[in-house]
Amino acid sequence: MGLFDLFKKKEQTTQSVNNNQVWKDSISKLNSDEISLQEFINMNSATPLFYSTPAGENVEGKNQLWLLNHSKLNMQFFPTFLSKELCYASLSAAGRKNFIILEGTIESALSLLDTNPILEKVGLMIQGDDGQLPIPPKMRVQK
Repeated sequence: MGLFDLFKKKEQTTQSVNNNQVWKDSISKLNSDEISLQEFINMNSATPLFYSTPAGENVEGKNQLWLLNHSKLNMQFFPTFLSKELCYASLSAAGRKNFIILEGTIESALSLLDTNPILEKVGLMIQGDDGQLPIPPKMRVQK
């Protein structure tokens, strides 16, 4: 590991800690109705998220879309996670086989949904240790 790699790692760690504090502060504001969901998304657009591809194999080797069904909202959501560990544990527990974990941001995960007509109708579910945050279909970062 070279000197540049050390600086890059330190910068990533600093960004992650800063994003985590912004996340916590804005979740508190969202829960107390101080900000709207759209404002929350805009404030946290650079928050790191972990996810896998929307399609993949189950334990029987059959390909399928890996989406969450939310019965109360009658919608489907693409699962994303605030940590790599939570992503791995959740996908493994759901029976996903041979998956890779991708790292992106809220903005990039929402953009991924625009790449396919089926996914355009899907929301984003952000899962963390403290619970879940559903983002409805078609809601995107506004600059």
